[in-house]
Amino acid sequence: MGPCFNGSEFLCQKRLGEFSTLIQRVCLLHLLLSLLTMAWWGGEELAPAQAADDTLGQSQIQLRQFPFAPNCNGNTQEMVACLWQRRNQADQAFQALLGEVERLERWRSGRRQVCEMVAEKAKGGSVHPIVWLSCENPLNKELLRQIRRPLLQNADL
Repeated sequence: MGPCFNGSEFLCQKRLGEFSTLIQRVCLLHLLLSLLTMAWWGGEELAPAQAADDTLGQSQIQLRQFPFAPNCNGNTQEMVACLWQRRNQADQAFQALLGEVERLERWRSGRRQVCEMVAEKAKGGSVHPIVWLSCENPLNKELLRQIRRPLLQNADL
């Protein structure tokens, strides 16, 4: 007998799914807080990233020079431009919240290193930048959500 043995398999599966989602969110939050702590207080020095190691300003210039317009429902290159634009917009919001360019760049460096590992499986393929940015954007979204929520709403447990 599995964990759903009392005849209410649907409810049990739903609760297991909610628990799994909660665990994923807690792990993501832990990762985000670790990266933010390093960005905020300096922490240990992060090794430089091997690819896309640019500042927000450089990224914004490169995106303007990118020959494809952002379109999240378009072809591969247009989707890259869309995800890239979203990432830069989130980074601009972080810059305002963190107050220092150096803190933002430490966050970008830590996030970049984590997402390099995630995107490794697509290295050399046309979807590599999509996989990369699809890692960075959810990290940004969750961290912005956590920073902007009032303290009483931060307890997800």
